[in-house]
Amino acid sequence: MRPRRVLAGPDMTEIFDRAVQERALAVLTVQSDSQWLTFKSRFLERDPRGRFFVLDHLPNGDHTPPSIIPGQCLGVSFRQRSRKLLFATVAEAIGRFHLDDRTVIPAVRYRWPDSMTEMQRRAYYRTRVPDDTTLLVSVWPGGIAARGNAQKTPLQVTTGELADLSCGGALLRLHLPTPPNWADGQTLGLEMQLPDGRTPILTDARYRGVRLTAGGALTAAVQFVGLELTPDGRTTLQRLANSVQRLYRLNLASGRIGNTRKFII
Repeated sequence: MRPRRVLAGPDMTEIFDRAVQERALAVLTVQSDSQWLTFKSRFLERDPRGRFFVLDHLPNGDHTPPSIIPGQCLGVSFRQRSRKLLFATVAEAIGRFHLDDRTVIPAVRYRWPDSMTEMQRRAYYRTRVPDDTTLLVSVWPGGIAARGNAQKTPLQVTTGELADLSCGGALLRLHLPTPPNWADGQTLGLEMQLPDGRTPILTDARYRGVRLTAGGALTAAVQFVGLELTPDGRTTLQRLANSVQRLYRLNLASGRIGNTRKFII
């Protein structure tokens, strides 16, 4: 399995054509102050000359999309066949889109990306860390930007171990007797060892709640955010994809492949 591929030119044009034809659903990520916001939009149009594309800007169920300002950078991800596609873009204009003669909806025009990262969807399956492998993690409120202050404040940094991993998130086994005082969706900073033996990664993540393992250990689920927005983030995605592959092979070698859970974050 090739975990990651960078696409450009005609490959992207074909992908955008299919996304518009299918009215594909995209997940957009934007940073507002110290928080990460996500919302969903559907593809409406792409420029034949490859200069821009248009997404709707409608409420999705009970969720109202955040206000977008021209010039804002956003991350976009969507699924197509057996792959997940990610890229960074910039909002260019806020307007309305004519679906037909009678229907006009709010929409946003976005800049055509320079490139697009293709990830195999298997990289987003949560894969357990074998019992004989220890990968340390540190987590704190406020994201990467708050790391310095968190390190100076007693009890702000929580330590633990990685329990399972995907390119979309992780399950952390925390060294805590009781659940942390974090709100659902709160931005966290995360430093995490990977099974590649290299320097730990640093990333922002969103808190997704706690659960107890069968053995009674306290674990916290986190969702990675913002990785598609920067070159460093896309490099981290490559490391995550390679690490998921490595963990999969370790589970396969140990005969525990049945414990690899196909749950996508």
